[in-house]
Amino acid sequence: FVLLPSLGETLDFSYSFSDNSRVIVRILDISGRFITSLVDQYYTNSGSVSLYEDTSAWDGRDHLGQIVAPGTYIMHIETMNPITGETHTDAAPVVVGVKN
Repeated sequence: FVLLPSLGETLDFSYSFSDNSRVIVRILDISGRFITSLVDQYYTNSGSVSLYEDTSAWDGRDHLGQIVAPGTYIMHIETMNPITGETHTDAAPVVVGVKN
């Protein structure tokens, strides 16, 4: 993914989960440091969610609302069933750029 937040772009994404899942979607820098949390939600029933510009898509800002520096970031998704302890994770790179 490539994102240009200075142009008002957002990163749309979707995820799926099983019954009784806590879903956490975070943005980390390339060193693994926390940038912001996009989702922290508990779902009783399985399903999928798509997040677009008008919902919770990432706008390239950190947890303080500042546009992040250009570079590579990691979108980290974790689902955990607190009843069984079963956990699944996935990650994808996101490149934040600037317009020349």
